[in-house]
Amino acid sequence: MPTAETGTGATNDGTLDPLPYIRIGDIFQSPAFGWGVGQWGTSTWGTPRTATDIFLDPGMWSLDNFGQNLIATVHNGRTFQWLPIQASGTGALSTRASSVANNPTKSVMTIVSDQDRHLFHLGTETTIGDTSTQDKMFIRFSDQEDITDYQPTSINTAGTFRIDNGTQIIGATKGKDYIMIHTNTAAYVTQFVGPPFTFSIRQVGANCGLIGQHSSVFVDGAVYWMSDEGGFFVYDGTVKKLPCLVEDFVFQTTGDNLGINRNAGEQVCAVHNSLFSEISWFYPKSGSDAVDRVVTYNYAEGTWVTGSLARTSGADASIYDKPYMTEFTENVAPTYPTVNGISASQGATTYYEHETGVNEVDYNGNATAISAYVQSGDFDLDVEGDGEYFMKIRRFIPDFKTLSGSAKITLDLRDYPSNTATSSPLGPFTITSSTDKVDTRARARLAALKIENDSTDENWRLGLFRVDTQQDGRR
Repeated sequence: MPTAETGTGATNDGTLDPLPYIRIGDIFQSPAFGWGVGQWGTSTWGTPRTATDIFLDPGMWSLDNFGQNLIATVHNGRTFQWLPIQASGTGALSTRASSVANNPTKSVMTIVSDQDRHLFHLGTETTIGDTSTQDKMFIRFSDQEDITDYQPTSINTAGTFRIDNGTQIIGATKGKDYIMIHTNTAAYVTQFVGPPFTFSIRQVGANCGLIGQHSSVFVDGAVYWMSDEGGFFVYDGTVKKLPCLVEDFVFQTTGDNLGINRNAGEQVCAVHNSLFSEISWFYPKSGSDAVDRVVTYNYAEGTWVTGSLARTSGADASIYDKPYMTEFTENVAPTYPTVNGISASQGATTYYEHETGVNEVDYNGNATAISAYVQSGDFDLDVEGDGEYFMKIRRFIPDFKTLSGSAKITLDLRDYPSNTATSSPLGPFTITSSTDKVDTRARARLAALKIENDSTDENWRLGLFRVDTQQDGRR
């Protein structure tokens, strides 16, 4: 391995020739290992090696409360505890979290069973303290009220069990009176039952594995998640697959679809927005290593939308009146307020308040438009069969319940289903609050309506749209 040394070089016996400066990069080893000065393996130093791809787990954390204390576990790592009230009397914000004694040292994640106060380690060590014994399907839970005691005895409630459907535990979600544990292929529910077994665990779903540790969320009595099997699932007593009209767009990468990068599925983040009954899954599209797409499900209406919003974490409105989310940007150095000792290679994260205003506003007050659109499916004239006749669209009457600024309306026209849609000759049309009607001069077998905004301070809510059409012959 490259070695930092205080000298001009190294001899064949591994000793150093000390001089008052540092040089990095000389490779040396004793003759017992068969390497000489300036050599690595069988090739000379400086010869390019074959490039290989190395995939590392993202630096994820699982965070939960044990009473007022914060329990934090780094993905496939150690568990830490932060106390908001320090016994020493020192300020909590000036005191760092510390490793929790007697805990496993390598776990996929941790989660607290709130009602009965046990700490679960999921995908953890079969021998505490020995990282080589990590079994990603093995579960260990502490004694009740004691997160430092994991050895099962006749007088405590600590215990272990191993689940068997899948190859690794991906994540877990707290429900009303249960914890749902997700593997890469299945879903389990564990509940506190008291002595002598403490917890029951049962499989409730198969072929519904979780795609990433943070890709599930509990909302109004049900757990929703994005699956690595492709699709979205809900558990409300039974596991069901959600009907989804944008499923192909999210999961397939053929054609124009911006499907998910499955190699980066661990980065998927699910965020609940209770203000609008929405669950959003933020994911990296194919070809991207960072989150840059979103699919949103309105569980009150059963509707889906897709977008290009990039958020890497989020918290629903609860303590604060609005939801808050973060955006990570690659190859950008953080600059606000003053950040020292970090380069652009680490990227930067911006913290946003959502559902406020109609623009994206940065920390300097600079506003950027939030581009958005809705588009209908194709419509035609149902005269002697769908698409038999061309239709002539003479004009339309815009109807907006709310319209601030302007909106852009496009009539996308096609003569045949396989044709590429083109705008009507006079379009796109810019609509303001003073627009009464718009003349179009459009003609096609099939037409679709697209309404969008792409400038700052634009906001609209669509009402009842009226289009003047008539039969216009056939070919």
